[in-house]
Amino acid sequence: MKSTGLFRVCASAVLLLMFVTLPAVAAQKSAPLTVNWYHGAAFLRPVIDAFTAQSGIEVSVIDAYDTFDTDVILVSDYKSLTEAKKLNHFEPIRSPDLDAVVPARWRDRDGCWYGVMLRARAVIYNKAQVKPGEIKSYRDLADPKWRGKIALRSASNVYNRSLLASMIVHDGQAAALEWARAVRTNAGDHPEYSGDTDNIWRVAKGEAALSFVNTYYIGYQMAKGVERERGIKLADTLGVAWLDQDGAGQHVNVTGVGIKAGTPRKEQAMSLVRFLLSKQGQALLSQHVFKYPVRADVEPSPLLKSFGDFRRDELNLNDLELHYDQADGIFRAVGWGAWGT
Repeated sequence: MKSTGLFRVCASAVLLLMFVTLPAVAAQKSAPLTVNWYHGAAFLRPVIDAFTAQSGIEVSVIDAYDTFDTDVILVSDYKSLTEAKKLNHFEPIRSPDLDAVVPARWRDRDGCWYGVMLRARAVIYNKAQVKPGEIKSYRDLADPKWRGKIALRSASNVYNRSLLASMIVHDGQAAALEWARAVRTNAGDHPEYSGDTDNIWRVAKGEAALSFVNTYYIGYQMAKGVERERGIKLADTLGVAWLDQDGAGQHVNVTGVGIKAGTPRKEQAMSLVRFLLSKQGQALLSQHVFKYPVRADVEPSPLLKSFGDFRRDELNLNDLELHYDQADGIFRAVGWGAWGT
């Protein structure tokens, strides 16, 4: 009898425990997968909705820049990806099927992240001040005829740091120093360091003849309706110059995708990573976030095609890692200011 009573007590305790914990387990199962986007969550939403429709997995898009606390992490630049890897933010995700669609030059050599979209840092010019074909290389920006006509972004910005690091890999530190000094001189004695978006409008309005920007910022301005607010149609005033087409090719960088280290939802997170790197996902990303597919078998969106075709630099981004300190030293040496902004 005592054993039977003890069994009844334990069984009741188990039932009570199940009653208490089941809601928590159910809540955990129903919680959406999380992913971040750093240029406005609304732009990534159509891509994620297509994934949910296909997979049944609900996803919350967090409007955040390089915070590394979502299940699936989208990161803006190779340098940021490298730092995140050093801090062990990523779960290893190397997979033969993903290796087959993302070239080695655009993914982590140890399989911690994959490039999911390409970002081209091209020269933009005011069509009334610069002739088509007049700028063919970053080196052309060093010509003294552009003195006082170039709009720059801060040298502390990771996009410019990656650009100069790539120049060091291609041409050496001395050539990179010479280029940076000449371009900084051409920006004038007291340059205004603006972000890519502001520099697009400075060139569009004729305040500067030239700048170099990540081209997706043009797409975001068009999509947000800023052209109507400012009364300027960017396609009428801005030209895009694809650079070094007779040499190394146009400098590109990646938006990378990884999975948070220790996430309990790795299987679902990998499903989203695979979708983003599928043909459908790549086409949707190009359409909605204005970047170029990493897959060779997916065409860019019509908007991106309107900027013209270009050959991409095949530099392996992993080769940049050891050159950021050199790039930073060059920028400081030539007075390319606003460091830390």
